Amino acid sequence: EEDLLKKKQDQALNDEFPLGRRIVGPGDDDPSNVEYASYSLVADALLATCHVHVRIQGDDGDPATSAAAARPQAGASEHPIAPLMELCLSWLEWDLERHRIRARGGEPSRASTGAGESCRSSIATCAVTALCHMALLRQSTTLAGCSASSPRPGEKRRHEASDLDGPCTAQFYIDIFDDPLVGSDAVRAAAAQAVVCVCCAADRHEATSKEASGLLLSLEFLLDRIIDPSTSSGLRTTLAMLMMDASTGKVCSLQRAASFCSQGGLSQCGSRFANGPLGASAGSDNGSALLMTVSDSTYPAANAVNDGARRGLRLLKDSSKESSPYSNATIIRVAIFASKLWRTMNGEAVCENGGRPSIGVCAYDCHLRCSLVALWQWIWPKHCMQLMRSQSWHALRGTPQYSAMGLTRVLETTTKEKELGAREDEALAPLAAVVDAEVDRQLFRGEMAGQAYNYAHKAGANLADVGEPLPVLKKDVAWKMGGWVASTAHQRRAQGADGGSAVSKIRLSVVKNNST
Repeated sequence: EEDLLKKKQDQALNDEFPLGRRIVGPGDDDPSNVEYASYSLVADALLATCHVHVRIQGDDGDPATSAAAARPQAGASEHPIAPLMELCLSWLEWDLERHRIRARGGEPSRASTGAGESCRSSIATCAVTALCHMALLRQSTTLAGCSASSPRPGEKRRHEASDLDGPCTAQFYIDIFDDPLVGSDAVRAAAAQAVVCVCCAADRHEATSKEASGLLLSLEFLLDRIIDPSTSSGLRTTLAMLMMDASTGKVCSLQRAASFCSQGGLSQCGSRFANGPLGASAGSDNGSALLMTVSDSTYPAANAVNDGARRGLRLLKDSSKESSPYSNATIIRVAIFASKLWRTMNGEAVCENGGRPSIGVCAYDCHLRCSLVALWQWIWPKHCMQLMRSQSWHALRGTPQYSAMGLTRVLETTTKEKELGAREDEALAPLAAVVDAEVDRQLFRGEMAGQAYNYAHKAGANLADVGEPLPVLKKDVAWKMGGWVASTAHQRRAQGADGGSAVSKIRLSVVKNNST
C-alpha cells in the first residue's frame, strides 16, 4: 500500500510538472516527504503541555475523598508526566544550545545555526514554562517528590540524582537567566517566572513549621534583576508584572512570558494569553485563563504555587506591632526588601555600600515606576509594619549588633526628607481633597442605586422586563477573586434577571414501565 501510494504521488507530481522540471531533494527523493518541524508549531505544542494534568486514583474532586486518596511514593514507579518532561528538557537544551552558538558566532553569521530560520524562536521560552509546570505537577501528585529547594542566587546546588531533578530546583532556572550567552529577553522572563513558581510552591504545605519565605525570596530575585543595569527596559517591565502576578495568585495560571513570545501578531498572542494554546474551551478551569480559578483536583501545579504565595503574602503583610510570629531576622529581611523597593520606585539608585546616587532605573521609566507602585500598594496599602519596627531599632546605632543585624540597609528618614515630605503633602492637599470627594460621590451613587431599586421594585415584578430596575450586586467570592463578569452573570441568572430561566431545583420523575 505504501509503494502504491508513493507511485500515485509521483504520478501526480509528474502530471503537475510535465516537462520533467521537478524539484528533487538529495537521493532523488520527493521533497514533499522530507521531514521538518515548524518552530511555532513545536512551541505551541510545548506550551499546550501546561494544560496536561494528572489526577490521583481515587481523587474525584471531593475534598473528603481527595484527602483519603493514597498518593504514590516518590521513586516507587515512574511518574506519568516523566516522559513528557524528558522530551521538554531535550527541546530546551537543544534551543538553548542554538542561542549559545549564535552568541559565540555573532548575530550576522547564520552558517552554524541552519538556513531558513527567523533568527529567534520561542521554543526555549515555551519549554521553560512547560518544564516548570510539569515539575510542579510531579511534586504535587507524589508524596515526597523532588525537592523544591530554593537556594539563593550564587549558591551551588547539590548534585542531582537524575536529569529530571534539576528542573525542580530554582537554581536550574536562575542559571538560565544569568547565562551570558542567552540574550533573549523572552527566555529570561520565562526563567524568572519559573523561579517564582518553584520558590512559592516550596511553601505550599501549611503544616510545616518553617517560615514561608519563598515569595519573599522570589521578589528579592526579581527586584535585583530589575536594578541590574544590563537588564533591558522591556524585561524590567515584564519582571515587575511577574512580581504583581506572584502577589495576586496568577503567576502560574498565566503563562505571561510564553504567551507573548510568539512570532505572530498581537491579536494572536493576546488570544493565546487569554484562552491558552488550546482555545477558549480548554483554558484553566472555566474556559479562560483570565478567570484564574484553580483547584487541587484540576490544576494542582497552580494550586500549589498559590498556596505557597498565600503563605508568603501573609508574612509580608504581617501587621504585628510587638509580638510577631516571625523572627527578627525575617522582619529585618522584609524591611530591607521594602527599603530597596521604595528607593527604586522613587527613582533612586540602590547601592549596598551606603552610597545614594540620585539616578535610578525608575528615574525616566514611568511604566516601571507605576508597576512597582501598584505592587507596593497591594502588599502594604497603609504601612509596612516590618519597616517601622526595624526603624525603631535605629537606637542601636554604633553597636556591633546594629551592623550584624543588617540595619544599615534599612530605609531611614532624615529631618530634611521629613520637611520635604511635609511640603509635598501641603502642595498635593487640593488633589487629595478632590480624590476624597470623588470616593464619597461613588459611595453615594452606590447607596442611591440600592434605594432606587427598593423604591421602584414591586413585589412579584419580573426583573427581565424592559425598564425594570435591577438589584445591586453582592461582592461574592468570584467578585473578590477578580471574576466580575462571572459574578455578575451568576447573580443575574440566579435572580432570573438576564432573560434566561433560573433553575433552583431539578426533580427526577420515575415513570413505571409496563413491559418490565
